[in-house]
Amino acid sequence: MIEVFSWWFLLELIGLAVLPIALRFFRNLPDRGYAFIKPLGLLLIAYPFWLLTTFGFLTNTRGAIALVAILVALASWWYAGRAQSNHVSRITHHASPVEWLRSNFQLVLVTELVFTIAFFAWAIVRAYMPEITATEKPMEFAFLNGVLQSETFPPRDPWLAGYAISYYYFGYIIVGMLTLLSGVAPSIAFNLAIALMFALAATGAYGLAFDLIHNSKFKIQNSEFRIPNSEFIFPLFAPLFLLLIGNLEGFFESLHALGIGSREFWEWLDVKQLADATVTHSLAPQDNWWWWRASRVIHDVALGQTQEVIDEFPQFSFLLGDMHPHVLALPFVLLALALALNLLNSKFVIHNSEFDFANYELRTLRANYEFILLPLILGGLFTLNSWDILPYGFILIVAFAIARYRASDGWDARATRDAIVFTLALGIASVILYLPFYIGFQSQAGGILPVLFVKTKLHHYFLMFGLFVFILGAFIAHRLVRQNQSLVNAWANVARFVAFLIAIPLTLALIAFIVFAISPAVRASASAAIIDEFALLAAFFGPLRNDPWLFIVLIIFLSAIFVLLRANIARGDDAPEALAPHEFDASAVFVLLIAFVGLFLTFGSEFAYIRDQFGTRMNTIFKFYFQAWTLFAIASAFAVFYLARLLTGIARGAWFFALALLLGASVVYPAFAIPNRAEDFRNAPTLDGIAWIRQINPGDYAAIQWLNTNAPRGARIVEAPGNEYSYGNRVSMATGLATPLGWAGHESQWRGGSAFFKNDAAGIDRAADVARIYQTSAAKNAPSTV
Repeated sequence: MIEVFSWWFLLELIGLAVLPIALRFFRNLPDRGYAFIKPLGLLLIAYPFWLLTTFGFLTNTRGAIALVAILVALASWWYAGRAQSNHVSRITHHASPVEWLRSNFQLVLVTELVFTIAFFAWAIVRAYMPEITATEKPMEFAFLNGVLQSETFPPRDPWLAGYAISYYYFGYIIVGMLTLLSGVAPSIAFNLAIALMFALAATGAYGLAFDLIHNSKFKIQNSEFRIPNSEFIFPLFAPLFLLLIGNLEGFFESLHALGIGSREFWEWLDVKQLADATVTHSLAPQDNWWWWRASRVIHDVALGQTQEVIDEFPQFSFLLGDMHPHVLALPFVLLALALALNLLNSKFVIHNSEFDFANYELRTLRANYEFILLPLILGGLFTLNSWDILPYGFILIVAFAIARYRASDGWDARATRDAIVFTLALGIASVILYLPFYIGFQSQAGGILPVLFVKTKLHHYFLMFGLFVFILGAFIAHRLVRQNQSLVNAWANVARFVAFLIAIPLTLALIAFIVFAISPAVRASASAAIIDEFALLAAFFGPLRNDPWLFIVLIIFLSAIFVLLRANIARGDDAPEALAPHEFDASAVFVLLIAFVGLFLTFGSEFAYIRDQFGTRMNTIFKFYFQAWTLFAIASAFAVFYLARLLTGIARGAWFFALALLLGASVVYPAFAIPNRAEDFRNAPTLDGIAWIRQINPGDYAAIQWLNTNAPRGARIVEAPGNEYSYGNRVSMATGLATPLGWAGHESQWRGGSAFFKNDAAGIDRAADVARIYQTSAAKNAPSTV
């Protein structure tokens, strides 16, 4: 396990390298960004390394990475010394980094314990399920090895020789950077990276919850509720909700395994394959990979045919062990949320038609230096997992707008101008900073299409998000009751907001109606059941008419949050004891904002999806539900603290009893799924993800090891194209040496169609040429273009 210690120590050094920047940049947060120093350090080192290597100023070597890391550390600590020696530190009352660490020892200790325990614990879990096989792990391992085989960037695609990876690859560059720095074998680094992302996400979630709770106006110590160090204990709900619990499907798996419930009930519940699963009369389900069904709770049936829908949540993703972009991006998503909370806590000073505010004085050179971190982090989300940039960018922009609005206690022309300038500057800079990535990036995304024939059933939604719906529902209801008098003006606008929500599907339907009517190409590609424009409308609205309950519930939730946001942004009289008329609780507003965005993501996926080669909303549900889970988890952690403080008597006891039941039901999934996935911990632990190849095919393993030792960096091999999710392409996967064609279906997804590699820019049909190489006995007859 020495590799685990080496990565842990390396991350500690990376965090310390950028500590002064974090303390300065996140100065509006109670923990000064300490929980985020490690992902921030990874980004601040990886970005210049990637950029300089892309332009050829550096090569992809351990020495180059170390050089960049040292320069970043020197710049960071030089900046700390410079700030300490001038008026900045005196004005903002900031101690030096060393003094801050000393005076906040308890916070630092708890935060480091969260990181260390999470990292080592999940590394142990991964050691009992390390195999890089099945699902998309071979693809992700190929990407990592492709990065390691690349002298410069963009990194080489091991499954399409001669081309760069056309995918969100920045996370693999970060993992590759750590692999080279530590000297760990890539097959071990793969599993360490999954444990690391788990630990960074746990730490980020804890830090966000700590900041929200510590900064909240609801810290009233009443006689009924006293917990020592509660500001350190309650934030633990955030990593618990985000990473450890499962959805409620796991609880129903146990009920079915016990034989509880009629056949009719299980068919009504309609979780794919659950009704036919084996009844073992034991609490723990026993059938192979039963835990997979929790990621397929949403069951779409269109015209009698089941459509695949993915509804992953973090515990499932980390249990599965795919090093997929949505997993690699999770710590940086939380970093972006910390940015937004930091913005929301900023204090504007309006003067002479201009504005300054404590964190981003955009009119000064120093402010430009700090502002650049915003697009650096936000823009990085697209290169990590492109789906993340819009929701988290929206949260950042709204946080800025709220802070700006509060500065002048109203919205005027100057506030509008400032919000527009900020949005444009953030968006443009986010693209420009990562322009080399965009130049070579291709995607299967092809616009937005309406969701036809299907809608999510309400009980499926509750199976997925039931715990969060309960917690946030109680939080919203409590605030509505307490703030009844201050909501009069806000309620007057709710009708317009509901009309806006209803207008979303109506507008989509109108656009689809018009496009279908005027475009022969669209009509030709439509389902055979869509015979005309009115059949299209029936396919769009029919499922909603037959099952409107989720639509109604989401409109109620979104409208209630809208009302609360309007009231709480404009007023501050929402604490249990009277506050000043304009005292502002940024924590409560932030929680309402991220809950709203999470709900809206699930609302929108009922009516539209991002078009891709699958032709369904599978990936849209997958990405949006994962984002919603993240937002709900952070919001719910604060809500538990809030309700623990403000509920009294029987109401508190009843609510916490119900919470305990739902939380217990949510813990069933990891309690039984982890041992099942680890085969009851029977096998000897190892973090080597390709050790299984040595066991089943020693010859393949020996060939892979020989190539890793002797093949020149960047060499090419010829390997027969493998079937998707199969043992095929194992050599290119495990070495990163490029072969003419790997998983053809995935290459088609990444590059917008199979025509690319069937007749690529050089006119090569790669699969046919590889077949000729294997089938000819004369070298002169083998194609020379592969």
